[in-house]
Amino acid sequence: MHKIPHIVRAVVLFAFGLFVPASMAAGELVLGVQDYGKSPRMISLEFRDMSKYLSAKLGQPVIVEPVQSYQRYMERAKQKRYHFMYGPPSMVMEANALAGYEPVVKVPGLLSAAFMSLADGPIAFPEDMKGKRIGMPEENSLMTMLAFSKLREMKVDPRRYFSNVMVFNDANDVISALKLGMIDVGVANSGLYNAWGAQGHNLNLVLQSSGAPHLTFAVRGDLPAETKAKVREALLAAHKDPGMKNGYFKRTGFPNFEAASLQDYEGVKKLLAESKK
Repeated sequence: MHKIPHIVRAVVLFAFGLFVPASMAAGELVLGVQDYGKSPRMISLEFRDMSKYLSAKLGQPVIVEPVQSYQRYMERAKQKRYHFMYGPPSMVMEANALAGYEPVVKVPGLLSAAFMSLADGPIAFPEDMKGKRIGMPEENSLMTMLAFSKLREMKVDPRRYFSNVMVFNDANDVISALKLGMIDVGVANSGLYNAWGAQGHNLNLVLQSSGAPHLTFAVRGDLPAETKAKVREALLAAHKDPGMKNGYFKRTGFPNFEAASLQDYEGVKKLLAESKK
């Protein structure tokens, strides 16, 4: 029988909707990736460049395990199912508290929550939002935490300030609801707001939150120091690799990764603590 390469095998398994267990063949490393809006098959395909690159650099197969549920992602992190995690800094910091995952690199720049309205609508300033309908990502998302924190700074209780607070799993649903007239104000990350504006959506920026670190790659705290160092070095140089440059980085528009440490996430830890009150 012909042997199927590990990366192709992972893609094939996801293509048929089969579950890839964490307890795979000896020596395989699991990268956990969470995305609300994309199917496991799509996530697996999107990260095949990173899987191939890290496998080569570490000398061990790196398998991507996608999940769509925040709760399942955190449950598996608590069980130390993943050797590596890649996702929003709020999820990485929760995994740090649950099981000691450590950030090693992040995408450069900051993420902030943008409150937006249709430019030809009645909402132009923050005070215009009172009594209106607002749509946000689900409550465990970083954008919603940042948005709620900004409103608290303004002494605003969102559950009372708005006539209705709607929750969406996918950011694209927020802008769709806004354009369909289901909500009056939408919340998404500032990068998406800029991208939607560039695509011709007629939007107005009503309010913006403070910033937080971008997507973060973390390693399990109990991995050997040598492995952690290899992962950090590999990802910091990933933009020089042709496969990553013309694959993952080209698709996402990210320029590269930069070094990350726990000190970068003090603000995110505060957001998490506030969200649990």
